[in-house]
Amino acid sequence: MRMTIKMAAFLFTAAAIALPAVADSESEVCLYNWSGYIDPAVIEKFHAATGKKLILDFYEEADEAEARLTAQGTGYDLAVVPSEIVNRLIEAEALQKFDLDTAGTDRQLLDILFTALPQAEGYALPYLWGTTGLVYDLDAVIDRLPDAPLDSWALLFDPANAKELADCGITVVDSVEEMVPAALSYLGLDPHSRSPEDLDAAFDVLAAIAPYVRSFDTAQYDDVLGGNICLAATWSTDGQAAFLEKDSTPYRYIVPKEGANLWADLFVVPNDAGNMVVSMQLLDFILQPEMIASSAAYSNAFASLPSSRSELDEPDFNLWPPGLSQSIRETLYFVKPRNGNEKRLLDRRWRMIQIGL
Repeated sequence: MRMTIKMAAFLFTAAAIALPAVADSESEVCLYNWSGYIDPAVIEKFHAATGKKLILDFYEEADEAEARLTAQGTGYDLAVVPSEIVNRLIEAEALQKFDLDTAGTDRQLLDILFTALPQAEGYALPYLWGTTGLVYDLDAVIDRLPDAPLDSWALLFDPANAKELADCGITVVDSVEEMVPAALSYLGLDPHSRSPEDLDAAFDVLAAIAPYVRSFDTAQYDDVLGGNICLAATWSTDGQAAFLEKDSTPYRYIVPKEGANLWADLFVVPNDAGNMVVSMQLLDFILQPEMIASSAAYSNAFASLPSSRSELDEPDFNLWPPGLSQSIRETLYFVKPRNGNEKRLLDRRWRMIQIGL
């Protein structure tokens, strides 16, 4: 899911950023995407290759994207959205089907995706992916908790640990659809559970640590890179920032042993996209191995095309995805979709926790 805050540089280097988001179909194409989630060089190369200006419109939270696309009348030719909102967009008739050329896409990723989201087949294709886990400052944590459970959600979800780490800064990604499954995994329960008793238990876990959380937000990239926190539940795109962008750092990113969300951001075509040929032209361009590889490296994410990994110079990006241990891979899951009413109930309880009620 996910946003990396490179927006200052992005806004000054991107060749074609403009709002409003209504494109002239003859000379412009409009993409709706997370902030900072495409390499500016890809924008320049698209213009050079096609003569068309790529107009970008951004969002910072999944709820924002869901509301915008559900309202329709967007003028977007293509959008990138988190997997957990796709089913609700389909139910709202906000998306249109398109022909999927999945030949180059990671087959394992597709199988996991469409097993979790069978309705999405024909409506969505993976772009970039990552995990939701924990990043921590090893030195700060060990100083306060010499016996810290460094491979476990217990580092955050055990209130005794959270209390000890509160002074050096804890943040939690503002994504209830990811944090509830994380809490369920910590408890040894099914991360997809709809059981009222299980959900109560998960929210009890989240409520117990809330007093020690500095913020619930989706802008953790700068906190990690700047060394402003010692623990965060976050997307891997932000959690890996420090050790991918610095020569030396005390930060470590882990996928907790109890299980974690394997997220994917997906290409979709809004229902009001006016020209499918234009939409597919943009999609095909971004999915070229060289292009998706550069956006993956720019975003600290992983590409959905295995062939693109050879385009990357950074050894971390060549080795990390296939280097995931089998034991970790077996604990990963896609967040299964919730209907609108289920999501509203989660949102209400999540906001109450955040304001201390």
